[in-house]
Amino acid sequence: MRLRIHRGAQEIGGNCIELKAAGKTLLLDLGMPLSVSSTADVVLPAVSGLAYGKDENFLGVVLSHPHADHYGLLSKAARNTRIYLGQDAQRLLRAALPFTTFGLDLPNASTYRDRETFEVGPFCVTPFLADHSAFDAYSLLIEAEGRKLFYTGDFRGHGRKQGSFKRLLAEPSIKGVDVLLMEGTHLGREDHAIAQTECSLEDDITQSISSTPGLVLACFSGQNIDRFVTFWKAARRVGRIFVADVYLAHILAALNRPSLPKPAVFLPAKMKSKLMRERNTSVVIPFRRRRIYPEQIAGRASNLVMMFRSSMMEEFEGLQCLDGGKLIYSQWPGYLVRDRVNIREWCTRRNLDFEILHTSGHADTQTLVNLAQAVSAKRVIPIHSDAPERLRDLIPGATPIDDGEWINI
Repeated sequence: MRLRIHRGAQEIGGNCIELKAAGKTLLLDLGMPLSVSSTADVVLPAVSGLAYGKDENFLGVVLSHPHADHYGLLSKAARNTRIYLGQDAQRLLRAALPFTTFGLDLPNASTYRDRETFEVGPFCVTPFLADHSAFDAYSLLIEAEGRKLFYTGDFRGHGRKQGSFKRLLAEPSIKGVDVLLMEGTHLGREDHAIAQTECSLEDDITQSISSTPGLVLACFSGQNIDRFVTFWKAARRVGRIFVADVYLAHILAALNRPSLPKPAVFLPAKMKSKLMRERNTSVVIPFRRRRIYPEQIAGRASNLVMMFRSSMMEEFEGLQCLDGGKLIYSQWPGYLVRDRVNIREWCTRRNLDFEILHTSGHADTQTLVNLAQAVSAKRVIPIHSDAPERLRDLIPGATPIDDGEWINI
């Protein structure tokens, strides 16, 4: 078995790994680089059969999780490309279709489950549920031609699925693999030796909400289900009602997990216009008994924690509900610079308190060390990192490689 990294060896995101065994080819992830805003700006990796679907030796793509930097180029692949992904990941991507360009319907997909091995040609694939900010994320053990590769995908050990990471540390089938392909998002960041846990973040958010007399706006990704649970629990602890937008509510309904809360629901004006324009208003119907309407917000502001995104700024200005309020920003702070509008400045102009309360969806450096020691692989290769050479400082013998470089496993 051989591997080469098409993207991700020297950058965060855009992951794509090609495996070859017995004359067959399998890809792990097909991500869009974070450095671009449109798939039109990216060329597909040079893999025979990927673009036109006319190579019987190309077996398809195994996705680790539903973040665009791991699946975002699928829309450019041949329509008949075989896709393998988690069942809930498929539901989430389909549920996103009415709301975002990154939603996908994958008619040629097969779903997998935690720790259930499946075969793709000469490759045996075993997924392991990972603790990550993406819902239904997995690490992948690939076996072929008597060799073993363990690809961590994106993971952490401080989220709401810490138990999954602890199980992984004790998993006998990954001990002594030939290659450990390990994400290293935080290798270039000095302040991520040990990350704050999601439960500790919940405590901080609870305290922040309790000290705010007015409306609390919660700015986080609608696909970060762990963070939704954190805000929902924090709001409940101080006697407030958490209000999701219809996008998040629709995703939760699609996942249909009894363990996930069913929040109150708000339909933002711009989202309403999009759904009406594209004749997708039926997605709102299931939430009619849980709706919070715009005219109700000002009178209930001190009792609400509302999901918020920058596209809602103008609408909230007109609702006269921001006095004494606060915006809690709970995403990677780097997005504040990339966003087309300045949320922090908007808060200042509207006399809203602004606070960043966030913890990463990726492994801190101590967690990388813990996993590497537990696996004890013959070779460790970093991926999903803009400072891959730093892994040598943490894990003796770790060897960064270049995009396009073939490695014998």
